[in-house]
Amino acid sequence: MNEFLKVFESITESTVSVQNNPGESSELKQSATELNQSIQSCTEELRQSAARLKELMEVSYKDLDHAEDVWNSKPRIMSVPKSELWEEIGKLAAIDFKIRDLQKKCQTAVIPEITILWFKKCEQLKETWFKDSKTGNFKKELGLSDKDGLIQGLDKRIKVINNKMSNLINDNLEFLNEILLNLDFGYVQNLINLLDFNERVNISVKPTSYYYQKNYLINIKGDRSDLLSEWWLKPNLGVFLNQGFMVINRERFDVFVNRVKEIIEENMASRFSECFDFALTTTTKMITFYNDFLEKQNRYEQETPEQREAEKAWIDQQRQKLDEIQKQINIILNQS
Repeated sequence: MNEFLKVFESITESTVSVQNNPGESSELKQSATELNQSIQSCTEELRQSAARLKELMEVSYKDLDHAEDVWNSKPRIMSVPKSELWEEIGKLAAIDFKIRDLQKKCQTAVIPEITILWFKKCEQLKETWFKDSKTGNFKKELGLSDKDGLIQGLDKRIKVINNKMSNLINDNLEFLNEILLNLDFGYVQNLINLLDFNERVNISVKPTSYYYQKNYLINIKGDRSDLLSEWWLKPNLGVFLNQGFMVINRERFDVFVNRVKEIIEENMASRFSECFDFALTTTTKMITFYNDFLEKQNRYEQETPEQREAEKAWIDQQRQKLDEIQKQINIILNQS
């Protein structure tokens, strides 16, 4: 590229010599002027190309820097004892088991506990307000006076269920939080620091992100005792009450009770799922990270000292070539 510039400069010098020579014909001087203008365009294009090439070469230098960064990371990665990594994987497997065990308990015991309690409370209301004390038979509907009593009793039981749900959810999520406290993110961060820059940036296990998500899902999101009531029960209670103006039909009451039961199941399951899914995804990512780290160790240990020296020599050779091109580009740009 610099050779082209030298040729263009020699042509420019020749045209200027013709222009300044009184003995040359006017026709040749005109040709020299036109040639000089076109050569100036070629020279400018060459300099602009050199500027663009300089920018593009920055990417090439970054690629080489990354290759060298990876080369430098290999001894750091191999220095970690395999026994430590396998020990951490074993701990994670135990934590994963505890999380799944608690998740199963929430699905099979905690949620049914609330729905059974809800049915029990509502059955008590039916016995009190729909059952005829004289005949023992259930009435099809309630009048205005009985309706008010049922509504007051329902409101009290909704508050009981709401408090019970909130306590059960928070207690079990606190158990989950205690399990997650056993995750050793300090050790994970130490291993991440051994990797090359690109891997550190793109790593799926991000301790800072984990702590933020955990705090949001387990602490911040569940920090309101009336949340369950607002989301699940009160809206459905309003719909139920608006269906009858003066009376409450027993069949509609049964439909309402079953609908609230479904809402309890759906929303408690959803609340637990988002937290347990997060926890299990975290343990899976950590186990995968350790396995990948071990896989890197195994590959790097297969490399001979000669292979490592050849890799470094290749990187240095490519950098020398880029430096030479960069030197030629700088000559062109400095002559602008």
